[in-house]
Amino acid sequence: MDCPEVVRRLWEYLDGELAAKEAGAVRLHLESCSQCRPACHCDRAFLLLLSRSLRASAAAPSTLAASVRARLWPDAQ
Repeated sequence: MDCPEVVRRLWEYLDGELAAKEAGAVRLHLESCSQCRPACHCDRAFLLLLSRSLRASAAAPSTLAASVRARLWPDAQ
């Protein structure tokens, strides 16, 4: 597998969407390629950050929530 193909398939690889043979080829390439490895580390870090931010949900202020409810269901008050 060459660099352009690895870069194209990187998100599928990181998401675990590749077949075992393809994933193995990407993994082998990343182990030996000093150009593609940083892209993989960067994308993996981004996915980790995204995952963490989705787990830390923040509640809307009560005034905002009330305002949205009032606009969506004006007869419910």
